[in-house]
Amino acid sequence: MRRVPIEKLLGEYKDNEVRADGEFKGQLVQVTGVVGDVKKDITDSIYVIVGTGQPFEIPEVQCCVADGQEKRAAALSKGSKVTVRGRVDGLMMNVLFRDCEISP
Repeated sequence: MRRVPIEKLLGEYKDNEVRADGEFKGQLVQVTGVVGDVKKDITDSIYVIVGTGQPFEIPEVQCCVADGQEKRAAALSKGSKVTVRGRVDGLMMNVLFRDCEISP
């Protein structure tokens, strides 16, 4: 697992998606940032948006929460600091993390 500053990860994807995919896609990565939102998608799967805390930030990290992490996701609040780790799945508006675990 790689620990990466969230500013570096987001900056790399903003600068050059192809290069960033070569460096991060498929890897297990851990970042610490600020909770922007906690939501469910159309399939009722939970995801957490994590960024640097800057307003109007694009992209951010979109963490698709792993099974068993629902209570940890429910305990999060917008604006709070959080550490997440997941497998990078590339850029689709946000940097996607799959099977995310939320550190207590």
